[in-house]
Order: sequence, then C-alpha cells, then structure tokens
Amino acid sequence: MDRSEIGSYDLHMHSTFSDGSKTVAELIDQACARGLARIAITDHDSLSQLSVIRARSRRMDFPVLAGVEVSAADAETGRKVHVLGYGLEATIGGVGPLERIVTETLRARTANTLWQAWAIMRSGAAHEGRTLDVDEVIRMARDSMGVYKQHVMEALTHLPYRDAEYQWFYQSLFKGSGVAAHDIGYPTAVEAVHAIVEQGGTAVLAHPGQMDSWPAVPRLVDAGLAGIEAFHPDHAPTDVDRALATAREFGLFVTGGSDYHGRYGAPAHVGVCFVTPAEAGEAIDALFAREVTLS
Repeated sequence: MDRSEIGSYDLHMHSTFSDGSKTVAELIDQACARGLARIAITDHDSLSQLSVIRARSRRMDFPVLAGVEVSAADAETGRKVHVLGYGLEATIGGVGPLERIVTETLRARTANTLWQAWAIMRSGAAHEGRTLDVDEVIRMARDSMGVYKQHVMEALTHLPYRDAEYQWFYQSLFKGSGVAAHDIGYPTAVEAVHAIVEQGGTAVLAHPGQMDSWPAVPRLVDAGLAGIEAFHPDHAPTDVDRALATAREFGLFVTGGSDYHGRYGAPAHVGVCFVTPAEAGEAIDALFAREVTLS
C-alpha cells in the first residue's frame, strides 16, 4: 500500500509539558514543515495543559488533538500498558475520574525521579567530570507538569537520547542494579480506560507491540476501548499486521504516531510514523470535529 506522510496524521507526540524537549508551537511548526495535516499532542498523566494546547492550536490555525497518555499496568500480567485519551477536558479543581488517577501517578513519578536524581548525585556518577546537580534537574523540568528521567539525563549529560554515550549512562543508572533503578506503581489499564470514558474521552491502546499489551485487549474493549495504535516506531511489520487484525476483530479504529520527544527520544522528527486519512477513517474525523468545541 502506498503511504505518504504528506497529508497524514501523527497522533502521538510529547511536548515540554511532560518529557519532550519541544514546545507546542515548535511541534506544530515541525508538523507543518513535514506536510502533516493533523497531529495530536499526548503528554503524560496530566490534563491541566489541554486548554493551553488548544489555544495555541487555534492561534496557529493548525488542527491539534489535545490528549493524554495514561501510564497503567495489566492487572493479570503485570506488564505496563499505555492508553491514549482524546476528547477530554480538565475540571475545576482536577476532580474528574481520570484526573484523580493521573494526578497520583504524576506526584509519585515526580517524587521518584527526584529521589533518583538524589541517588545519582550521592553516588558520585559523573559525565566528563561533572556530577549531577538536583537544582539543575528541576530547572530542566520547569515547563513540565512533572519531573522525568529525561530531565535528569539532560542535566547530567547534555546529550540527546540517540547518542550512544547517553544510552550507556541511562542503562547503567536506571536499569538492572543501577543506583536509580526504581519504579512506581500504576493504576490498572482497565481503570484507566474506564476513567477516560467516564470523563467523556475516547480511549486508544498505545503501541501494543512495544509493550506486549495484546493479552489485555479483550478486557480493555469491555471497559470501553475504542481504538488501537497500529503505526509506531517500535512496531515491526508483524505488530502492525496484528494491530490491524485486532482492530477488525474488536471493531476498533486505527491510529498511528511518532511518539516524538524531541532530543529526549529516538524518533528524529514528527511524522516518523503516522496514520493516513483513509486508515484513520470517520472516527478520527469525529474527534477533530469535537475538538473545536472543547476548551
């Protein structure tokens, strides 16, 4: 099948509101330069930035879905599961069902990341003779809704994610027996989907091939899952085929995106992966039509 980035949609990327290095305006500029017709900005575990993203989209006259990527786990397998939420609005005081879930995740992640930064600093780990400064980590995260490992790595190495030296430091510090190898707990994926739907949103399973989320699909569909991300940089052709087959089996619509994080991630630019208008179909059109009514 002949697929082209031109006129297509990248429905998964991250900005400085979470763990991306590009602002919303920079993401829109890059999407325009790549010839994309529509994008979605899906920062992690927060809804409070959605109105700002929508305002910027309207000011720049470029269609953007302001969404969220919810961090969750499969209650049966224990594996991490990520769920994209579209069509959501923040509530006054952050009391919505999804907000109550993601607020706890964001607080736990920020506390854990600051502990990780402290542990790295105490260990004396250094890059080119420079040890980690926790205050600099906080400065790196000043525009974000939370503090992430990417901010720690930027403060320590000032290297992009794609650099081999960055990868060595990351693996040695955050994985295996590294001094900062510690994670947090997550809500169940079923809870995440329920909360997205209850707050008026549309739930999409993110990169199931990357995380081996396939076993959770039937339970997530029962909870209200509406879509599945087929096209993603970490999906092999077999993952794409399986996602498309899963969409047909369960009546899900199909999305795709780059999962772009700027210098904090592997894709070199937005649009590395995308979904074409024909693949996306009427369900995505309906999401964008509804987006202009949201605040």
